[in-house]
Amino acid sequence: MKNGKKAKSWFIIIIGDKERRGPFEVTRRALILSTACLMIVVAAIAAGSSLLYSRPYISASSRLTGELAVARQTIEETNREKETLSEEIKALQANIKASRERSSSPLAAGKRKEQAVAKVGAKPFVSLEEIQIVYNADNKTLKVRFIIKSQSTDEDYISGYVFIILNPAPGSSASYKSSPVVELADGVPRSYTKGENFSIARFKHIEGVFPSISDRSRYTSASILVYADDGTLRLKKELSL
Repeated sequence: MKNGKKAKSWFIIIIGDKERRGPFEVTRRALILSTACLMIVVAAIAAGSSLLYSRPYISASSRLTGELAVARQTIEETNREKETLSEEIKALQANIKASRERSSSPLAAGKRKEQAVAKVGAKPFVSLEEIQIVYNADNKTLKVRFIIKSQSTDEDYISGYVFIILNPAPGSSASYKSSPVVELADGVPRSYTKGENFSIARFKHIEGVFPSISDRSRYTSASILVYADDGTLRLKKELSL
């Protein structure tokens, strides 16, 4: 450096054990360009490394975005199906209500009773014997007893269900009563399987007990209904009280 001026170049001499290389002139411009190139290379390497490092996360983010879109679509379809099912449930409830109203009408009850009577088999598979009707005024209790006897000739077991129904007198405010207790529709059980079950090869004693009968005259008759296992009414016997 002469006259206070900064050097614009340098000479580099490499001296080894056996030989010497140089001198090599290195200018300031070449040094700046080398430094800039080195910085660009380092920046490129850093950017490439960052891209390689973040690629799995970018892929995972894209996959999650797709799954989120599918989930939203599924939710929308579920909501539409829910609305459709809700409308179907309302329509079904309306049909059930209308059906119950029709079944509770006197005309429908009369038809059910006629159909139940029509189901009575031409040849009953059981008989009712030794029928007794006992009324205890002190306990206000009415009892109906009888023996149900098999009519089978080969002594195989037969089974079914028995109901005893108390029929109110005409004009009476009394309601039908059953033994066993079951829901009735104009004197006919709604479910035959809730009767007293029997399975006999010969016979069985049956007793129906009706408590809280303060006035016997409110009832004029009793009906004994015998159903087969398939729900067919095989025997119906009317008893005067």
